[in-house]
Amino acid sequence: TDNHAVQKVSPTGEVKLLTDSDLTYPTGIAVSAAGLVYVADAGTHRIMRISPEGQVATLAHSRDLVYPTALSLDSAGNVYVADAGAAPNSGTVQKISSRGALSTLATGFNKPAGIAVAPSGIVYIADTDNNTIKELGTNGQVTVLAEGFNHPRGLAVATNGTLLVADTYANSIRRVSPRGQVALLVEGFKFPAGVATDRAGAVYVADTGSGSLRKISPTGQVSTLAGGTPPPVPATSTADSNPAATKQ
Repeated sequence: TDNHAVQKVSPTGEVKLLTDSDLTYPTGIAVSAAGLVYVADAGTHRIMRISPEGQVATLAHSRDLVYPTALSLDSAGNVYVADAGAAPNSGTVQKISSRGALSTLATGFNKPAGIAVAPSGIVYIADTDNNTIKELGTNGQVTVLAEGFNHPRGLAVATNGTLLVADTYANSIRRVSPRGQVALLVEGFKFPAGVATDRAGAVYVADTGSGSLRKISPTGQVSTLAGGTPPPVPATSTADSNPAATKQ
């Protein structure tokens, strides 16, 4: 983000610049199965698409977005955008269809900074300044999935349907079941802001305070894939000692 660039990290930790063209403050990223990279550039209020060769195109402009912070893709190629808005409780969830049409799906969020779409079509939103995780159902209704977080940001849906949450000010990654049950996955990070997972069950964490990309193996082992080398993180899968309230 602060380097105004998108970089690509190989499985072995090799870092390469993908592009730094026309990016002012990139805050969210998503990658399609075809290798297209989508970027929320909050500084220019745009959603960008980057080809595997590094060619940049604009999908949505500043006239449509206020402060886009996070992105997620569904299997049909639609792009979902968390837009923090300009004032408290003015955040929105936007959808850019595979044909490029933009629509508003939900409003009233408080500086949302994370979004993830499940295969079922449910959209999860980190309602960051309200310290809650909300879900937007396929019927268009917004409900609270879990609360009690400390500035949650990045979200990702694992292959088993579990929602992973970067609980930024709690310096931890938490997992939330589809029914809203919350448990601690790993703690000891330094302001984790982004999270992603792969089909093998590994979890990747953008640990902003250490300037590093961390990897959590399926067995809970934490390693540094790229960037800084912070101290080891103790792995645990015990229930959250400061439990987020669960969905009734």
